[in-house]
Amino acid sequence: MGGPRRHPGAQGDPRRAAAGEADQDVVKEAWRRVVRAVPDAEGEGMRDQFRCHAVFASDKAAWYLEPARPEVGWWETVAAGCNPGNVVDVG
Repeated sequence: MGGPRRHPGAQGDPRRAAAGEADQDVVKEAWRRVVRAVPDAEGEGMRDQFRCHAVFASDKAAWYLEPARPEVGWWETVAAGCNPGNVVDVG
């Protein structure tokens, strides 16, 4: 309780770091498959929405990835709950 707390990572638990890298590889491959199936999905904003849902909302029943949402970068996409901008979800 006395000092700063660190999140375990590469310096903490190497198993956790390896699992994180494996998860990233799965998300990257899944995104490649999405773009292969729907080439219009390619774009940084759409990729950030997809990645955000995969990392933070994978248990949601539906992911709404809208090309109308602005490209605001990874951290702003995360801060917006994976859905930046004023676009209304269809679901």
